[in-house]
Amino acid sequence: MNVLLNGGIAQRGLDLLSKRFGDRVSLRHIAGNTAIDAETMAWAEAMVSVNYDAAMAAAPNLRLLQIPASGLDAIDLAAVPAGAVICNVYEHEVAIAEYAFNGMLEWVVGLARRNRAFKSGDWTGTPSLGGETRGELAGMTVGCLGYGNIGRAVARRAQAFEMKVMALTRNPRPLDPTPAFMGGYDQRGEILGAVDFLVICCPLTEETRGIIGRGELTAMKSSAVVINVARGHIADEDALFEALSKDVIGGAILDTWYQYPTADDRRVRPSKHTFHELDNVLMTPHISGWSEGQQQRRWAKTGDNIEALMTGGDLINVMRPAQS
Repeated sequence: MNVLLNGGIAQRGLDLLSKRFGDRVSLRHIAGNTAIDAETMAWAEAMVSVNYDAAMAAAPNLRLLQIPASGLDAIDLAAVPAGAVICNVYEHEVAIAEYAFNGMLEWVVGLARRNRAFKSGDWTGTPSLGGETRGELAGMTVGCLGYGNIGRAVARRAQAFEMKVMALTRNPRPLDPTPAFMGGYDQRGEILGAVDFLVICCPLTEETRGIIGRGELTAMKSSAVVINVARGHIADEDALFEALSKDVIGGAILDTWYQYPTADDRRVRPSKHTFHELDNVLMTPHISGWSEGQQQRRWAKTGDNIEALMTGGDLINVMRPAQS
């Protein structure tokens, strides 16, 4: 079987898939930002790529478009040949949930901040000098905007920390672990005033774009913290910056953004606003899901789908079946 690996993110899979399949599969890798020639597109029976658009040459033999990630943001569904199944992978929920909890613990305990201060000789916070007490996650409330794999992974850890969990999802139904409140996105007013941390972990869709706006942020506690590990535009960019700069909410832990680097500009700021100048913001360059375990699991699942395509087995995580 001919398998085309497209882009920088697919480079990792070249060795892993080669070791798994040997000479049963013919692999080609196209580096990121490199156009794929028509011969290669026609050659491919399976393609592993996070992007696909109408500018690509025809792929008459393509039977599988395997996205080595969860999002379909860069996939033009109409451009993908009708005869190709489109699948994705998840496997990032462990890493992202751990990131969210690292952020929550840092916010409440301040280990990194206190470490830096103490190494400079600052004893601020010690009880012997009358230092202020800090908070505890136990007894706090975490809200999950989205209750898929990531939201439920956050909830499991929250319950272990003796936190209350409230959740919103597109299709409310009984799910494990059971949150204290489960509602639809249109019921967000039911939880916003109650949560200490709001973890944004839903897909970016027309329904969720800007779903956390000025009104939602104003409804939150003045001490509440927004954690965005999904997509930047789920939280309105202007409203979020305003709420943070005016202390409408307590802060934010942001891993997903509004602007991203390109081949021509690798040091682009992540927003038109100066989030990086705000003391109540912790920010990272979209790394929350990027762990070794995630990569191993994702490429194993990708290999499973290639194997299924070769043997006539059932594909997993089908986002769009082949169309006749």
